[in-house]
Amino acid sequence: MKNFVLLLFTFTLIGICKGQNYPHYTMFMFNKLLYNPAYAGNKGLTTINVYGRRQWTGIDGAPTGGSVTIDGPIGSYMKAFRPVAAGFSVNSEKAGIVTNTNLMAYCSYRIKLNTHTTLSFGLQAGTTLYSADYSKLNPMDQNDPTINYSRDVSNVPLPNFGTGVYLSGKNYYAGLGIPFLVQNRYDKNSFNSNSDIYGKQVRTYFLSGGYIFTISPVVKLEPQVLMRYAVNDMYKLPFNADLNLSCFFYERFMIGATYRTDKSIEGVLFMQITNNVCIGYAYDYALSDLRTYNNGTHEFTVGFDFIKDKNKYMNPRFIKLF
Repeated sequence: MKNFVLLLFTFTLIGICKGQNYPHYTMFMFNKLLYNPAYAGNKGLTTINVYGRRQWTGIDGAPTGGSVTIDGPIGSYMKAFRPVAAGFSVNSEKAGIVTNTNLMAYCSYRIKLNTHTTLSFGLQAGTTLYSADYSKLNPMDQNDPTINYSRDVSNVPLPNFGTGVYLSGKNYYAGLGIPFLVQNRYDKNSFNSNSDIYGKQVRTYFLSGGYIFTISPVVKLEPQVLMRYAVNDMYKLPFNADLNLSCFFYERFMIGATYRTDKSIEGVLFMQITNNVCIGYAYDYALSDLRTYNNGTHEFTVGFDFIKDKNKYMNPRFIKLF
């Protein structure tokens, strides 16, 4: 049984290394820019978010990653509405011998449909820096002609671009993002150009949405979902979704629970601790056979809002629910 689970973990890592060129975060509700460029500027002010994630702790070579994002509207903050917004992100993930670092710039154009409803269109462009330390592999066949185990790959640029659309109203949001449209081959210098041993970037479609129910002046509930579908001409990754229910108290503290269809459950805590600063923590527990071989997944976030005119925003500053 142990050998079976270890084999399952190995194939899971292979799938991540070959196909998952997008970031995967439990606190997706506070990290929408990474999978939908149309979200840039949605908070109406400039904000910085830092994320860190350690997946399947206790297993050697399990994925670890982090990101830094900044975005905000362009123009004078004295204007009631600024339609153009921009942003930038650095996201890096290491899984096994492979490291992917994404450097992305974002631009969105927002249209005010009415007092509470905004429709946004977004574009992103940048590159993935791909690295692979093949020398750390310990293959059964040292003479495998499809892989040169002595040749490492370091920071190979893979240019890419993406697009998205985001709609937000008084009590709801919905979005569709495709952050990577180009399906680059990870190692263009492989011996067999028709072989998929080195893998290709997978075009991933993200569909998200949520709705806020006001239970009382103190309590609000927000069910929300993030669905992912990834496919290219070589293989198709299984459809998966995060189904989340979050409870907000005084719009300053949030506790949430998520079921991920690829067999895990998550808990989320989030708090707006000052006008400018928010913090969050999430814990993932695997429901698959891997649960007995790891200590769970830990994720944290810290956010900072640049508020130039404090009288323009509510005091104390509330959580931006979407």
